[in-house]
Amino acid sequence: MTSELERRLDEILVRGTLMHLATLRPDGSPSMCTLGYQATFSPDRLYFVSGPDLPHARDLRSDSRVAGCVVADGFEVVAFTAAARELPPGSPAPRPVPLSPGERLYRLDVTEWVLLERGPGAGVVRRVVPARP
Repeated sequence: MTSELERRLDEILVRGTLMHLATLRPDGSPSMCTLGYQATFSPDRLYFVSGPDLPHARDLRSDSRVAGCVVADGFEVVAFTAAARELPPGSPAPRPVPLSPGERLYRLDVTEWVLLERGPGAGVVRRVVPARP
């Protein structure tokens, strides 16, 4: 059964089009990029396309831990932590996506979601939503 928080989380992810993804460089310093994505639920996953020689793709080969967020419609924010992996050539995306020569499909297996909402006054309410296996 889907909770009200899960339903709101899903709606934001469906409306969003870009995610900000933080990776770790081999020296341990952080790096950030912005990517288009596709989302699936139960299991909770995010997919994106990238060239394997781009900095974030190189980072993922040395450390699969990532964090990121999706912002939709102003201040509707979903943050996440995940483990990333490059999928084998020919792996299907949730919705068909054309790959340019050399591009690869990547999958983020989400471990935790955080729904950030406007609270009273100028505050922010942080609601942790466990990822669905």
